[in-house]
Amino acid sequence: MKTAFWILAALLLLGLGVFAVWYAQLRSAARLWEGPVAEIVSERLEKRGNTMEIEFSSRIDAPRDAVFAALTEPERLQAFADNVRYSQLLTQAENRKVVEIEMVTLGQVQRAVMEFAFLPEEKAVAVRTVEHAFANMQGEYRLTASPDGTKTLLTYRGTMTDTTDRPIPVGLQKSALRETFVSTVRALKKRLAVPQAR
Repeated sequence: MKTAFWILAALLLLGLGVFAVWYAQLRSAARLWEGPVAEIVSERLEKRGNTMEIEFSSRIDAPRDAVFAALTEPERLQAFADNVRYSQLLTQAENRKVVEIEMVTLGQVQRAVMEFAFLPEEKAVAVRTVEHAFANMQGEYRLTASPDGTKTLLTYRGTMTDTTDRPIPVGLQKSALRETFVSTVRALKKRLAVPQAR
């Protein structure tokens, strides 16, 4: 009888533990779509050799189609991003654009030529470096709609590979990547605030 009691107590505790984990995950998922949000909801930055693995997420309080439409105009970054001094469309073909961008990151002027490939069915944008002095970047912005369709989770996953022999501190690289992502999110929010953007 005593053994049955302890087995029942153990099963009850196990059940409560499973419920607690499930409830915590549910609350965490709900928080993703509620309340005010900073520009970075989650991040993962890991340096392996000369390559940084990058993952950032941010919530934007606008429908996924509107966010995707704003992402398809990288040549207009200078109008909406405070740290972008210059952005110009160099070439455009079908769902691709090559854009020259000059921006200030951590107080330093950076110039890059980037290619953007738009994937409308997937609500994604692939990005790669065509020209940059210090690094090659390759990645993808992916958009996920909230359950009610009024908000969007913007996730960037990619890599940055060093192309210079000069050592750049990892902490500095991470700070620059954060600043660039935050600038992108803020520019998207400004673009979406313009009435004709929707």
